[in-house]
Amino acid sequence: MRDDLKKIVEHENANWSKIFKAELEKNSDKQFSSFWWKNYYEELTGHIDKIMRANDFKTILEAGSGSGKATILLNNNFHKTLLDISSIALKYAKYITGKFGVKNINFVEGNIFSMPFKNNNFDFVWNIGVIEHYELEDIKSIVKEMVRVCNKSGIAAVGMPNFHSGPILKARLLKSLRFIPGYRLDTEKFYKLSKIENIFREAGKESGRKIAYIETKYFGNPLIMETPGFILKTIGRLISRLFRKNKFLMLIICKFE
Repeated sequence: MRDDLKKIVEHENANWSKIFKAELEKNSDKQFSSFWWKNYYEELTGHIDKIMRANDFKTILEAGSGSGKATILLNNNFHKTLLDISSIALKYAKYITGKFGVKNINFVEGNIFSMPFKNNNFDFVWNIGVIEHYELEDIKSIVKEMVRVCNKSGIAAVGMPNFHSGPILKARLLKSLRFIPGYRLDTEKFYKLSKIENIFREAGKESGRKIAYIETKYFGNPLIMETPGFILKTIGRLISRLFRKNKFLMLIICKFE
Protein backbone atom coordinates (compact mmCIF):
# COMPACT_ATOMS: atom_id res chain seq x y z
CA MET A 1 0.00 0.00 0.00
CA ARG A 2 1.29 3.47 -0.91
CA ASP A 3 2.39 5.67 1.97
CA ASP A 4 -0.15 8.39 1.17
CA LEU A 5 -2.98 5.84 0.95
CA LYS A 6 -1.85 4.24 4.20
CA LYS A 7 -2.13 7.65 5.90
CA ILE A 8 -5.66 8.11 4.57
CA VAL A 9 -6.70 4.66 5.83
CA GLU A 10 -5.15 5.37 9.23
CA HIS A 11 -6.95 8.72 9.42
CA GLU A 12 -10.33 7.20 8.56
CA ASN A 13 -9.78 4.40 11.06
CA ALA A 14 -8.93 6.85 13.85
CA ASN A 15 -11.72 9.29 13.00
CA TRP A 16 -14.53 6.74 12.78
CA SER A 17 -13.24 4.73 15.74
CA LYS A 18 -13.58 7.93 17.78
CA ILE A 19 -17.14 8.44 16.53
CA PHE A 20 -18.21 4.85 17.25
CA LYS A 21 -16.53 4.91 20.66
CA ALA A 22 -18.63 7.95 21.55
CA GLU A 23 -21.77 6.15 20.36
CA LEU A 24 -20.95 3.12 22.49
CA GLU A 25 -20.46 5.31 25.54
CA LYS A 26 -23.94 6.80 25.10
CA ASN A 27 -25.38 3.31 25.69
CA SER A 28 -28.78 4.48 24.46
CA ASP A 29 -31.80 2.16 24.40
CA LYS A 30 -33.24 3.98 21.38
CA GLN A 31 -33.11 1.96 18.17
CA PHE A 32 -33.06 5.12 16.04
CA SER A 33 -31.88 8.58 17.04
CA SER A 34 -34.69 10.28 15.10
CA PHE A 35 -37.67 9.64 12.86
CA TRP A 36 -35.51 10.78 9.92
CA TRP A 37 -33.08 7.90 10.48
CA LYS A 38 -35.87 5.36 11.05
CA ASN A 39 -37.50 6.34 7.78
CA TYR A 40 -34.14 6.25 5.96
CA TYR A 41 -33.26 2.73 7.10
CA GLU A 42 -36.74 1.40 6.34
CA GLU A 43 -36.58 2.85 2.83
CA LEU A 44 -33.05 1.59 2.13
CA THR A 45 -33.36 -1.89 3.62
CA GLY A 46 -36.76 -2.39 1.99
CA HIS A 47 -35.18 -1.83 -1.42
CA ILE A 48 -32.19 -4.10 -0.76
CA ASP A 49 -34.47 -6.83 0.61
CA LYS A 50 -36.41 -6.73 -2.68
CA ILE A 51 -33.22 -7.03 -4.72
CA MET A 52 -32.00 -9.95 -2.64
CA ARG A 53 -35.31 -11.83 -2.96
CA ALA A 54 -35.75 -11.06 -6.67
CA ASN A 55 -32.32 -12.55 -7.44
CA ASP A 56 -32.60 -15.40 -4.91
CA PHE A 57 -29.49 -14.05 -3.16
CA LYS A 58 -28.52 -15.55 0.20
CA THR A 59 -25.23 -13.90 1.20
CA ILE A 60 -24.33 -10.25 1.65
CA LEU A 61 -21.08 -8.52 2.57
CA GLU A 62 -20.78 -4.92 3.73
CA ALA A 63 -17.14 -4.11 2.97
CA GLY A 64 -16.09 -1.16 5.10
CA SER A 65 -19.17 -1.53 7.25
CA GLY A 66 -18.71 0.97 10.05
CA SER A 67 -21.81 0.43 12.19
CA GLY A 68 -23.20 -1.95 9.53
CA LYS A 69 -26.70 -0.91 10.53
CA ALA A 70 -28.25 -1.13 7.06
CA THR A 71 -26.99 -4.70 6.61
CA ILE A 72 -27.91 -5.66 10.16
CA LEU A 73 -31.52 -4.56 9.56
CA LEU A 74 -31.97 -6.65 6.42
CA ASN A 75 -34.12 -9.77 6.45
CA ASN A 76 -32.82 -12.35 8.92
CA ASN A 77 -32.94 -15.08 6.26
CA PHE A 78 -29.82 -13.65 4.63
CA HIS A 79 -26.36 -14.60 5.82
CA LYS A 80 -24.59 -11.31 6.60
CA THR A 81 -20.92 -10.45 6.93
CA LEU A 82 -19.54 -7.12 8.14
CA LEU A 83 -15.92 -6.23 7.42
CA ASP A 84 -14.17 -3.18 8.81
CA ILE A 85 -10.61 -2.16 9.67
CA SER A 86 -11.77 -0.69 12.98
CA SER A 87 -12.25 -3.09 15.89
CA ILE A 88 -14.28 -0.36 17.64
CA ALA A 89 -16.61 -0.06 14.63
CA LEU A 90 -17.18 -3.81 14.76
CA LYS A 91 -17.76 -3.63 18.51
CA TYR A 92 -20.42 -1.00 17.88
CA ALA A 93 -21.91 -3.15 15.10
CA LYS A 94 -22.18 -6.06 17.57
CA TYR A 95 -23.89 -3.72 20.02
CA ILE A 96 -26.47 -2.74 17.37
CA THR A 97 -26.92 -6.39 16.41
CA GLY A 98 -27.80 -7.20 20.01
CA LYS A 99 -30.12 -4.21 20.29
CA PHE A 100 -32.17 -5.46 17.32
CA GLY A 101 -31.89 -9.14 18.25
CA VAL A 102 -30.29 -10.07 14.92
CA LYS A 103 -28.53 -13.39 14.31
CA ASN A 104 -26.82 -15.10 11.35
CA ILE A 105 -24.09 -12.47 11.04
CA ASN A 106 -20.25 -12.57 10.97
CA PHE A 107 -17.87 -9.79 12.00
CA VAL A 108 -14.48 -9.67 10.30
CA GLU A 109 -11.66 -7.22 11.01
CA GLY A 110 -9.87 -6.49 7.76
CA ASN A 111 -8.76 -4.05 5.09
CA ILE A 112 -11.13 -3.23 2.23
CA PHE A 113 -8.19 -3.04 -0.19
CA SER A 114 -7.26 -6.68 0.50
CA MET A 115 -10.19 -8.59 1.94
CA PRO A 116 -9.66 -12.00 3.57
CA PHE A 117 -12.27 -13.77 1.40
CA LYS A 118 -12.15 -16.17 -1.52
CA ASN A 119 -13.14 -15.15 -5.04
CA ASN A 120 -16.86 -15.25 -5.88
CA ASN A 121 -17.85 -15.58 -2.23
CA PHE A 122 -20.91 -13.32 -1.84
CA ASP A 123 -24.10 -12.62 -3.78
CA PHE A 124 -24.27 -8.94 -2.83
CA VAL A 125 -21.27 -6.78 -1.89
CA TRP A 126 -21.73 -3.17 -0.87
CA ASN A 127 -20.73 -0.28 1.35
CA ILE A 128 -22.11 3.11 2.31
CA GLY A 129 -20.13 6.27 3.00
CA VAL A 130 -16.72 4.79 2.14
CA ILE A 131 -15.50 5.64 -1.34
CA GLU A 132 -15.98 9.42 -1.11
CA HIS A 133 -13.00 9.55 1.29
CA TYR A 134 -10.60 8.32 -1.41
CA GLU A 135 -9.10 9.39 -4.72
CA LEU A 136 -10.53 7.91 -7.92
CA GLU A 137 -7.61 5.49 -8.45
CA ASP A 138 -8.13 4.13 -4.94
CA ILE A 139 -11.89 3.88 -5.44
CA LYS A 140 -11.16 1.70 -8.46
CA SER A 141 -8.98 -0.56 -6.28
CA ILE A 142 -11.81 -0.84 -3.76
CA VAL A 143 -14.39 -1.65 -6.43
CA LYS A 144 -12.13 -4.26 -8.06
CA GLU A 145 -11.69 -5.98 -4.72
CA MET A 146 -15.46 -5.89 -4.19
CA VAL A 147 -15.96 -7.39 -7.65
CA ARG A 148 -13.39 -10.10 -6.88
CA VAL A 149 -15.33 -11.40 -3.88
CA CYS A 150 -18.70 -10.97 -5.60
CA ASN A 151 -20.34 -13.95 -7.28
CA LYS A 152 -20.29 -14.13 -11.09
CA SER A 153 -23.93 -13.07 -11.40
CA GLY A 154 -23.98 -11.02 -8.21
CA ILE A 155 -24.29 -7.33 -7.42
CA ALA A 156 -21.73 -4.81 -6.21
CA ALA A 157 -22.96 -1.45 -4.94
CA VAL A 158 -21.58 1.70 -3.34
CA GLY A 159 -23.47 4.41 -1.50
CA MET A 160 -22.26 8.02 -1.47
CA PRO A 161 -23.70 11.01 0.41
CA ASN A 162 -25.50 13.40 -1.90
CA PHE A 163 -23.77 16.78 -1.69
CA HIS A 164 -27.02 18.43 -2.85
CA SER A 165 -29.08 17.04 0.05
CA GLY A 166 -30.05 18.99 3.15
CA PRO A 167 -28.03 16.89 5.62
CA ILE A 168 -24.80 17.20 3.60
CA LEU A 169 -25.32 20.89 2.85
CA LYS A 170 -25.57 21.39 6.62
CA ALA A 171 -22.44 19.26 7.21
CA ARG A 172 -20.57 21.35 4.63
CA LEU A 173 -21.63 24.54 6.39
CA LEU A 174 -20.61 23.24 9.82
CA LYS A 175 -17.13 22.46 8.51
CA SER A 176 -16.38 26.19 8.71
CA LEU A 177 -18.52 26.86 11.80
CA ARG A 178 -16.65 25.00 14.52
CA PHE A 179 -18.60 26.58 17.38
CA ILE A 180 -21.88 24.88 16.33
CA PRO A 181 -22.30 21.21 17.36
CA GLY A 182 -23.22 18.56 14.80
CA TYR A 183 -21.69 16.31 12.16
CA ARG A 184 -19.38 18.15 9.76
CA LEU A 185 -17.58 17.00 6.63
CA ASP A 186 -14.02 15.78 7.02
CA THR A 187 -12.25 14.19 4.04
CA GLU A 188 -15.32 13.61 1.84
CA LYS A 189 -14.98 14.44 -1.86
CA PHE A 190 -17.73 15.11 -4.37
CA TYR A 191 -17.69 12.86 -7.45
CA LYS A 192 -20.08 12.89 -10.38
CA LEU A 193 -22.09 9.71 -10.73
CA SER A 194 -20.71 9.21 -14.23
CA LYS A 195 -17.17 8.89 -12.84
CA ILE A 196 -18.18 6.17 -10.38
CA GLU A 197 -20.23 4.36 -13.01
CA ASN A 198 -17.18 4.38 -15.31
CA ILE A 199 -15.09 2.90 -12.50
CA PHE A 200 -17.54 0.00 -12.29
CA ARG A 201 -17.33 -0.51 -16.05
CA GLU A 202 -13.52 -0.48 -15.97
CA ALA A 203 -13.36 -2.74 -12.93
CA GLY A 204 -15.81 -5.17 -14.52
CA LYS A 205 -13.87 -5.27 -17.79
CA GLU A 206 -10.51 -5.74 -16.07
CA SER A 207 -12.00 -8.48 -13.90
CA GLY A 208 -13.53 -10.30 -16.87
CA ARG A 209 -17.09 -9.55 -15.80
CA LYS A 210 -19.97 -8.65 -18.11
CA ILE A 211 -22.28 -6.01 -16.68
CA ALA A 212 -26.03 -6.50 -16.99
CA TYR A 213 -26.89 -3.00 -15.81
CA ILE A 214 -25.79 -0.05 -13.66
CA GLU A 215 -28.40 2.10 -11.96
CA THR A 216 -28.54 4.74 -9.24
CA LYS A 217 -31.22 4.90 -6.54
CA TYR A 218 -31.75 7.66 -3.97
CA PHE A 219 -32.67 7.23 -0.30
CA GLY A 220 -33.30 9.43 2.74
CA ASN A 221 -35.37 12.59 2.95
CA PRO A 222 -33.80 15.73 1.42
CA LEU A 223 -34.56 17.65 4.63
CA ILE A 224 -32.05 17.81 7.47
CA MET A 225 -31.98 14.98 9.99
CA GLU A 226 -33.25 17.18 12.83
CA THR A 227 -36.53 17.84 11.01
CA PRO A 228 -39.45 16.95 13.33
CA GLY A 229 -41.29 13.74 12.53
CA PHE A 230 -44.64 15.43 11.95
CA ILE A 231 -43.09 17.55 9.18
CA LEU A 232 -41.40 14.53 7.60
CA LYS A 233 -44.70 12.64 7.66
CA THR A 234 -46.56 15.46 5.92
CA ILE A 235 -44.83 18.02 3.73
CA GLY A 236 -41.59 16.02 3.98
CA ARG A 237 -43.10 13.20 1.91
CA LEU A 238 -44.05 15.64 -0.85
CA ILE A 239 -40.56 17.16 -0.79
CA SER A 240 -39.05 13.68 -1.00
CA ARG A 241 -41.08 12.90 -4.14
CA LEU A 242 -40.50 16.27 -5.81
CA PHE A 243 -36.78 16.41 -5.06
CA ARG A 244 -35.84 12.75 -5.48
CA LYS A 245 -32.33 13.55 -6.68
CA ASN A 246 -31.74 15.67 -3.57
CA LYS A 247 -32.17 12.72 -1.25
CA PHE A 248 -29.40 11.97 1.24
CA LEU A 249 -27.87 8.79 -0.23
CA MET A 250 -26.96 7.93 -3.82
CA LEU A 251 -26.63 4.15 -4.23
CA ILE A 252 -24.89 3.01 -7.43
CA ILE A 253 -25.86 -0.61 -8.15
CA CYS A 254 -23.96 -2.79 -10.63
CA LYS A 255 -25.43 -6.17 -11.62
CA PHE A 256 -23.22 -8.72 -13.33
CA GLU A 257 -24.35 -11.39 -15.78
